[in-house]
Amino acid sequence: MTRSLTSIQHPVPLMKSLVPLTFLVALICIPPAVQAQPYGSASRTVSVSVSTITNVAVTGNVSLTIGLANVTAGVDLMGPVTSTATSLLWGINSSLKKISVRGVVAVPPQKYILKVLAVSPTTGTAAPEVTVSTTDTDFMTNVGRSSGTCTLQYSGYALASKGTGSDSYTITFTIATQ
Repeated sequence: MTRSLTSIQHPVPLMKSLVPLTFLVALICIPPAVQAQPYGSASRTVSVSVSTITNVAVTGNVSLTIGLANVTAGVDLMGPVTSTATSLLWGINSSLKKISVRGVVAVPPQKYILKVLAVSPTTGTAAPEVTVSTTDTDFMTNVGRSSGTCTLQYSGYALASKGTGSDSYTITFTIATQ
């Protein structure tokens, strides 16, 4: 059996009307998340690393003057004169540490006595008043994983037998392993 090409009918008008309808149904059925996909994206891994931090700072300057008001007649020891005008600040993020203090006189030999005390530390344990010398002396202990402050109380003493003059100190505070 043979057919002629003219006997086949093409449903062209129906196909043309179904295409827009099919497209509309497809758009409605696609989830909004798929419709809003970006055309490009990139990802990165970001690492934050923290190294060991031991930071110490001193605020302000101190000048102590021993005068007539700080002297008792007949006593060689004059003073003390004190100042609480400065502070010590620190930041430590590791194990327990200590803070030591030492001083160097600009023009040796040292004639007068300088002492320092940590007043009201926010963390750690303050040592009793420390006489400043050229060797490191424990000033605060049990300081660790904290930031803190304390007021520095400097006290100056002199012996009448040492006469007049001045000592200029360079004071160094150091954080070290306890």
